[in-house]
Amino acid sequence: MIEELAVGAQFQIPYLHIVVNNAYLGLIRQAQRGFDMDYCVQLSFDNVNAPEVGGYGVDHVKIAEGLGCKAVRVLEPDRIAPAFEEAKKLMAEYRVPVVVEVILERVTNVSMGTELDNIAEFEELATPG
Repeated sequence: MIEELAVGAQFQIPYLHIVVNNAYLGLIRQAQRGFDMDYCVQLSFDNVNAPEVGGYGVDHVKIAEGLGCKAVRVLEPDRIAPAFEEAKKLMAEYRVPVVVEVILERVTNVSMGTELDNIAEFEELATPG
C-alpha cells in the first residue's frame, strides 16, 4: 500500500521511505521458491513513459511525486549515502515524505523470517576484513 505517502504529504510528515526495486514482487517470488515456482511476479517491462528506468517497469519516482512527495533514484551502490543526504534536505525543505528508490539486480533474495532469532539468509553475509 502506498497511500501512506499521500497522507504524509497531506499532513506534512517528513519521513524517509526506502524502495528496493528489483522489478519483482520480491517477497512473493521468494515465498514461491519452496514450491519451485516463479509465476507472474516479475514487474520488468519497457515503460513507454519512463525509459530512464531501463526495463524495470514501474517508475517509483513519478508515483511518489504524483502523491505529493519527493523522490530520489539510486542506480549505483556508491550513491546510496549521498541519496540519503539529499533526502534529508528535501524532507527539511518540503516537509513531506521522501522516497529513495534503490535499483537492485533483478533476482535478489532478502533475509526473511517469522522471528528475529529465526531469519533465513539466502546469500553469504558480509564480514569485516
